[in-house]
Amino acid sequence: MREADVRRLQEQLKAFHRRQRKEWSSPEGLTQTAVRVIGSIARQPEGSQPGLVSDDLGLASSNVAAALRELESRGLVTRTRDVQDTRRTNLHLTVAGEALVASSRDERDDWLSRAIDAVLDDNQQAVLLEAGLLLEKLSQYDVIAGSTDGVAS
Repeated sequence: MREADVRRLQEQLKAFHRRQRKEWSSPEGLTQTAVRVIGSIARQPEGSQPGLVSDDLGLASSNVAAALRELESRGLVTRTRDVQDTRRTNLHLTVAGEALVASSRDERDDWLSRAIDAVLDDNQQAVLLEAGLLLEKLSQYDVIAGSTDGVAS
């Protein structure tokens, strides 16, 4: 792909992301970092750990720790010592945390669904679904190894 096209696509993705952020208010007045952290924990239904969250989001451990304090103080996340390795801390969403994530997800899905229905015809919606598959494939690309780690072509 030409450099100018890559730059254009990057700007389009940024514009879409900015629009999403504008449309979706931060739940319960949480900081953006806390929203990202609770989302990372939610993607690991068996539980997560601070280091895994840091790696997932590319955040410094100190930023994750601050967000965890915020989430824990609001009763959205619990931290417990691992039974088998007491050096490890396990993270889980509370019932309130699960409800917040579900509500936020529903709100985002509703906005996107309304926007798609209002702006795109059936053919464009089909193209968008295909583009989504391509974006998913790109998200799995490992720059260092130069592969997609087994992602089918």
